Amino acid sequence: MSRLPIVDERSKPLPTVEALERLWSEIRSRPLWANGRFFLYLRLRSRMRLKMLRPDDLVSIVPEGKVNDCSACTEICCIGHEQTVSLRFRDIATLMDIGRVDLITKKKPVFSDALLAEKPALARTVASDAWSRFPVLTQNAFGACRALSEEGKCTLYPYWPTSCARFPYALDVEAHEITYSQRCRSFWIRSDAEPKVTAMKLAAVAAYNERIKDLVLLAYAPRQLEDLGLTRYLVA
Repeated sequence: MSRLPIVDERSKPLPTVEALERLWSEIRSRPLWANGRFFLYLRLRSRMRLKMLRPDDLVSIVPEGKVNDCSACTEICCIGHEQTVSLRFRDIATLMDIGRVDLITKKKPVFSDALLAEKPALARTVASDAWSRFPVLTQNAFGACRALSEEGKCTLYPYWPTSCARFPYALDVEAHEITYSQRCRSFWIRSDAEPKVTAMKLAAVAAYNERIKDLVLLAYAPRQLEDLGLTRYLVA
């Protein structure tokens, strides 16, 4: 089985995604602390990092030319509660636009203290504001993502979530490093892989920055998000 996507070259209109991007452009057009919002800015900054990351800020410790080979994979990375896919506002907007909101759920798996102690990256995810507030992709009784086809292919591509787009590349924010997930055991070391490697690095940074954007938008534009129909999917 493979998680290789089902490719649909037809372009779909994404009006909610476009409206969300316009809203973000409006928010970022002036300093977050300006226009009487200084105390809102201080409260938000006390809870989270507000500085967007740039690829140049990071060091890649991924071996040169290392890229995933989904066609050779015997373990689908989209199966298992630990692989639950968290959604960002952009992901929710995309699923709304392509008519797949049936894949959005507020119900999340519960992990044992022992597992969280064993897996610090998972523990950080579960402890985050994003995990507590935002929905995830639904899984079936076997823990498989419901976006998978019977053949094990992704039915959302090219409209899959940001965290799926960057996998198996990951970000260690504290160390300022881009890493390669140990969960991916099917890969190539290729001399011609640089374009894909670059795209995966950019996707890893984008996935992190989307979390910052979401929490800023929640703080500064809750009414506009509600008008777009995005907040209905958040955990109260």
